[in-house]
Amino acid sequence: MQPNTVIPAIRNFKELEQALASPQRILFLLEGELIQLQGIADAVRSAGKKLFLHLDMVKGIKDDEASIHYLAKAIKIDGVISTRTSSLLLAKKHRLAAIQRGFLIDSHSVKTIINTAAHVKPDYIELLPSFAHSMVGKIRQETNTEIILGGFVHTREDLPALFGSGAIAVSSSNAALWKL
Repeated sequence: MQPNTVIPAIRNFKELEQALASPQRILFLLEGELIQLQGIADAVRSAGKKLFLHLDMVKGIKDDEASIHYLAKAIKIDGVISTRTSSLLLAKKHRLAAIQRGFLIDSHSVKTIINTAAHVKPDYIELLPSFAHSMVGKIRQETNTEIILGGFVHTREDLPALFGSGAIAVSSSNAALWKL
């Protein structure tokens, strides 16, 4: 992943079309259904982009090895996003990139994110909400893992502080930011 990347976080076909037309190389699919995944993955691959699927939010996918194996071999996604340790470990087992998603709500959540990362060794950690970006340095130092920030990234003016905190990338559903 290139530094200062804005990752399209997509939820529907209109957003998918916009993301495919953007210069961004990585897409986060946050919603959808199993029956749609093959077509989406094929379109993303045809556009020369990479697809990361949020396992916890796509309907028809279970938190089990058969689902992860199917996504890796049949659908051919590039990686997964999840809050679940078991999903991340299975993704790594099936050679998918793993993005550990964590919500910063208090000091206990910071410890949980750090402890989970020590066990899973994810490729990236996505922290939400982005306005908790002051914790990027601590979590990056403790986990030795690149950080993605997401949630409440609305304007171009938000980006300098987020990237300045040490985040390698931000995810956003704001299509205007995908063109940067």
